[in-house]
Amino acid sequence: MIKEQCKKNVWRGYCSYSCSKKVWKDGYCKQHHPDTVKERYRQSQLLYEEKAKRSSWYKLQQAEIRIAELKAEIARLKKTK
Repeated sequence: MIKEQCKKNVWRGYCSYSCSKKVWKDGYCKQHHPDTVKERYRQSQLLYEEKAKRSSWYKLQQAEIRIAELKAEIARLKKTK
């Protein structure tokens, strides 16, 4: 009797082997199913973006954008006088 295993090949060091987990859906285990992988990537991206928004680099970039907007507004107001 052949045990159904995940069809994903995984790397360990310099060689690859078949995942030994049982099939969950569409020939993949829960960990390697494309829907699960997409969701895990999406969550990772959200965490990265939240962390980036708290960084000093992001805050400086936003401040520079706001300064440029204010300079443009000042220039526009000086022209109308």
